[in-house]
Amino acid sequence: MVSNKNIFYATNPARITDALWEIINASNVDLRDMLIFLPSRRAVRGVEQYLVNRIGHSIILPRLVALGEGDDEDVDDTPDAIPNTMRLITMAKLLAADASIGNIATALPVARDLMRMQDYLENEGVCAANINWSELVDEKYAAHFQRKAALLDILSGVQDEIADKRPTQTQLRNNDIRAWIGKLSAYRLVIVCGSTASVPATADLMMAVAASQNGRIILSGHICGAVSDFELNTNPYNAEYKLLKRIGITPDDVIPIDVGSSAIEFFNHAFSNDVSCHNDGDAVRHCHLIECARESEEAAVVAEIASRAVSEKKSVLIITPDAAGNQRIAASIQARGLSADFSGGITGAMTDAGRAILNAFDDWMDAGNTSVFDDLYARNNYDLMNTVVQMIDDNVVNFAPEFDPGDNKYIPVWCAIKDLSDCLNAMKMRISIADARAFLSDVISSVAVRGEMNPDADIIVLGTIESRMQTADVIILTGLNDGMFPARGYENAWLPRDLAEKIGLPSPDRKVSLQSLDFMNLSCGSDVYWTRSAVSGGVKTIESRFLSRV
Repeated sequence: MVSNKNIFYATNPARITDALWEIINASNVDLRDMLIFLPSRRAVRGVEQYLVNRIGHSIILPRLVALGEGDDEDVDDTPDAIPNTMRLITMAKLLAADASIGNIATALPVARDLMRMQDYLENEGVCAANINWSELVDEKYAAHFQRKAALLDILSGVQDEIADKRPTQTQLRNNDIRAWIGKLSAYRLVIVCGSTASVPATADLMMAVAASQNGRIILSGHICGAVSDFELNTNPYNAEYKLLKRIGITPDDVIPIDVGSSAIEFFNHAFSNDVSCHNDGDAVRHCHLIECARESEEAAVVAEIASRAVSEKKSVLIITPDAAGNQRIAASIQARGLSADFSGGITGAMTDAGRAILNAFDDWMDAGNTSVFDDLYARNNYDLMNTVVQMIDDNVVNFAPEFDPGDNKYIPVWCAIKDLSDCLNAMKMRISIADARAFLSDVISSVAVRGEMNPDADIIVLGTIESRMQTADVIILTGLNDGMFPARGYENAWLPRDLAEKIGLPSPDRKVSLQSLDFMNLSCGSDVYWTRSAVSGGVKTIESRFLSRV
């Protein structure tokens, strides 16, 4: 058992940065001698600005690290990871050779799914090579389960050859997280703030921090209540409870940092299975539910709330659980002439450049005209990137929608196409127009395109994961329908749940657990709006189970 005097929580989760400051201030350690792990790069930027504002002058900042990032001083010693695009192409090529699949377009989604599964297994500490998939998914399961299991069995067996003995990006990320464990003693104070310990590598790091005399952990929210609740996969504190159990302490041993009152105890009660009535309805008087007829109306309502707040000189944080909702809100906010930071991003396929390129290939294929592409591809020595560049530079097609190729926001799209092209060249693989369209669609869809950070914006729009450790004067949680917030689906959707549990994978309800904690913590802000639409995509919705709990 390690010391139970270094695990903390903030009495108001919306002010967890203030709790971090209390730990820093009480330590009597110089900032330059501190190492602080935070949930994301956005949290790192926020804490940097907070410390400068708090101290009031230029300072030497502590070492601030987004969990999942390695030590940039180890760059020379870090092995190169195999690009995910190279893995994808190799898998797709192998799968396309199977008579039941037969072509790249059919093979790609299967390859992407199986690659995602391999990474998921690695992330959760499960060795795919030790699993006999064909035996595990036997004849009592549906044929498509058996088929994918057989394919995964084959691909797991040749993974080293596919990766050319190099680590995958997921392996490298987990190695980078665990590598920090050996460096903790180099700092006089090490803090992990706002992490849920839901990923094994992060949990291992937090275990090491908890065991260190110079270590401190600030948990997200206030874990209190019945153990039988915490053991449920859907409970907001399920991951944190498992960490405390590994450390050898109870939730009652976690020390509060008083940063003001909040509604967290109300939410803890609402999300527990204690059926007794909690009468403190005043605790959530700051939360306002607005139910809209449809999604477009919800976007307009969100923009109106934001506009009124900005006119009152208040900051606004908007949480959107999906990219489509992000775009609707962006359009409504821009229509009001407001400045907002939409750095949460959209997929490359949703940009004008991504759509125009894919549309051009669709037009060629619909017309049965492969000669233009074939000629361009041959003239560019079968280099796909150069082919796309010539399509744009020489106005080979009339792109629709129109776009400016020099706009910096499209850089991730061009990088994705260049990466694809380089991998195809490295494999000396020549492709047809149908294969080119399939590959381009996959890689362009897989990249996120984010606008430039706008630090002066009064309105910030983020996804749920990016929102951790963020707050504002006004917080708006949108899309509060079941299937959206919380989201449906999980990483290993094709694998039967009983088999996922059998091989040691976490429950698919983990996403619900983590999003419920986000909902609770964000709802502890000073002025909170919950919005939902009664109809989505022409289909009647069901309100989020989080709202039902409240």
